[in-house]
Amino acid sequence: MLDKNEIKKLNHLRKEAEKEKKRRRITEPRFTFQMDSRTKKITISYSIPVDGGLDEKNNRIVRKKQTKIYLKNVYVDDVDVILNNIQNYVDEILRDINVKYKSIGNDKDTLHHWQRVYTENPKRRGNIEVAEKTIRNDYSTIQDLIDWVSQFKPKYLNIWNWVKDGRDILLEYFKYRQEVGGKRKKWSDGGVNSSYRRLRAFVNFIGENVEGFPHQLLNKMPIKRTKVKTESFTSMEMELIIQFMEENKENPKWLWFIPIFKVLLETGMRVSEVVSMKIRDIDVKERKCKIVGKGKKERWVYLRSNSLWKIIEKQIYDEEGKIRTDTDWVFWSYYHQPQYGIWRLVERKHKPINTSGVQHKSKDMFRELRLSDKLTTHSTRRFFITEMLKKTNGNIPLVAQLVGHNTWDVVRLYTKDVVDENMDLNVGLFE
Repeated sequence: MLDKNEIKKLNHLRKEAEKEKKRRRITEPRFTFQMDSRTKKITISYSIPVDGGLDEKNNRIVRKKQTKIYLKNVYVDDVDVILNNIQNYVDEILRDINVKYKSIGNDKDTLHHWQRVYTENPKRRGNIEVAEKTIRNDYSTIQDLIDWVSQFKPKYLNIWNWVKDGRDILLEYFKYRQEVGGKRKKWSDGGVNSSYRRLRAFVNFIGENVEGFPHQLLNKMPIKRTKVKTESFTSMEMELIIQFMEENKENPKWLWFIPIFKVLLETGMRVSEVVSMKIRDIDVKERKCKIVGKGKKERWVYLRSNSLWKIIEKQIYDEEGKIRTDTDWVFWSYYHQPQYGIWRLVERKHKPINTSGVQHKSKDMFRELRLSDKLTTHSTRRFFITEMLKKTNGNIPLVAQLVGHNTWDVVRLYTKDVVDENMDLNVGLFE
């Protein structure tokens, strides 16, 4: 309870505040000052809209609820401080009321709606068009969040409810994924990192396209940064791999995989680029292939070493020595399946080899050779870059041109005429 002196001071504060509001012509929002009976600190009391459900005609019912702003270290005697900050209080109240009104909104205010808009738009900042794989990953990441929100925090399906404490909600979400897990397993720091980057970009997109929604709402959050470093092969590991491929080149179990892995080592291409190679994009005379890489950037990949070209020839020519017309793909989908103790060939020439199939097969080979579990198919790309830098005496522009490396875009501006038609542009590992 407040004593008579405190009540008198509070009433004086209210009168002075009303004068100041009148002087500034502030009629909305309506609010008043109160005093906390326990702490003696000043609070601001005002009404906010809340969702009252639907009436019989399915119209949204909006009700009002009293709420408070607790002023930090402000007491009844601090009249001048309070009056000087009237406009700041008004702005804060208006922001809160506007967000609450919007949180009662329609389908266009939902995560589902903006998931559709975001993933149906391949253009990102700077009008850069992203790959289909990126869009699929974005959609999946947002859907994982929506699934969790639907189960545990349904009110946050509305984007406006993220404005106040969205950062805390996201941290809670990541904690859940690391402790309980996702669809298959618990998330690592790397998984959280990847998801955070995608969700941050998604929410930034909303901020750029929705008036009143804060920009960079999820930027600079306390997410543990982990950078996964792709390992390359040591000379000893490479010797084991070469020996393995030589010993198993006729083995049905590895028959489809070994040529692809050799191409990866010799060209530095991404797995997705190798499995997407089309016969019509191969220049037989120049021994090169046109590749569409990340960001739909085109480049030529050179297939000049004799061992590499023999692999390509075997794939693109039929038994009569003519360019194949029964498939579009350099590496079409086929595999050997054991049946009754005999390996049977299964071919699907209308379909390219799956990227994940190559990745899994690579892991199988690494495990069989007892190599580092940190090695991946991307290690072949790092191996190529390292070897070509040695081979070209550190010619970074040339190597950048060969691999289409995104982090070297500035250097690549100066590499248009770097490639010499007589230059050896493969590692030559199998010569």
